This record gives sequence, structure tokens and C-alpha cells, in this order.
Amino acid sequence: MYGRRGACLALVDIKDNLEEVKRKARKLGSPDVISIVADVTKVEDCKRFIDETVHHFGQLDHLVNNAGTVILSKFEKISQISDHQSVMDVNFWGTVNSIHYGIPHLKRSKGKIVVISSICGRYPLPLVSVYNASKAALISFCETLRIEVGSTIGITGLKLRSVIPEESAEDCGKAIVRSVCRGETYLMEPRWLCGCFR
Repeated sequence: MYGRRGACLALVDIKDNLEEVKRKARKLGSPDVISIVADVTKVEDCKRFIDETVHHFGQLDHLVNNAGTVILSKFEKISQISDHQSVMDVNFWGTVNSIHYGIPHLKRSKGKIVVISSICGRYPLPLVSVYNASKAALISFCETLRIEVGSTIGITGLKLRSVIPEESAEDCGKAIVRSVCRGETYLMEPRWLCGCFR
């Protein structure tokens, strides 16, 4: 959806499999698209992909944090808690580390941060206790960060209803870009959920 608005894009994934996404973004109207292989659970990778983006484009305008993972299990059935550490590493620390390295550049560009959270951060679901905790931590972090950075950086939090997709990625993408460009603080998607969780 950023491509449709003519944005230059740096796409980050843990695997080198973004060629199709790059082609589609160019076809939609993005004049320049690069891909960077990085693992957001590694602090040095977060710094590197921010640095590579700024080096290539000269600035960073929007930082969209959407890496996420979940492991389904009843908490008492978890044999090794350490097996679930990756959920917090990806969902919370991956976003925190990326934002940490992005902030100086976003302040210069008066840019925006987008954080993909989940309604599970406020209204937990069973079988995903660590996931719920990671999203709750993310929501609290972003609300605190919003106070600290004031109006120098816009922060939009997207709260998806659950770990189960309820609308297409394309519709969700359109909603995210619209919300960020309007400068909205929060977006709950799908919109009809807003009346269900008050």
C-alpha cells in the first residue's frame, strides 16, 4: 500500500525471499525498493537494517514494525519456558531494538512509527499466554514512548483482533497506511471491532 503512494521501500525479512514482493511494489508505483535480510531478534541486525536503509535512501520516514510469531500451548503444558522466549524476542524486543536505532533518523525527518500489536495485549486469549504478554508489553512500551517523544515522531499502534486473521492482508495494509498518513494514534482492524472492545 505504501508502494501505491509512490513510497520508496526497504523490505526486511529473516529470509532472502522478497523478490516477488519487490516486483509487486514496483508495479504498484514504488520508484525504488530494496530488500535486506535481517533477524530482528539480533540487536546488530536491527542496527544494520536501519543503517542500510538510511545509507541507501538518505533518510528514514516511516518505520513499520510487523515481525511477529506465536506458539500455541496451554501454559501448564509448556515443558521448557525457554522454548517460548523467541515469542518475546521477536514480538517485543525486535520492535524495541528497531525503534531504538530508528529514532534519531525519524526525529530528523519528523517521521512515523507503526507498531503492529494485537487486541490480545488488552484482552488475552487462552493458549497464547506468552504471545499475550509480548503484545501487552509492546502496547505499554509504545504508550510510554509516545509520551517521551511528544510530537517529534508520530506513533500509530495497530491492534489486530487476534492471532487468527480476520481480513485480507491487502485490506489491512490499506487501513494501516491510511491511518498512519492521517496521524492516528491507534487503529483497530477490522474497524467493526471498535464497538466490541470498549
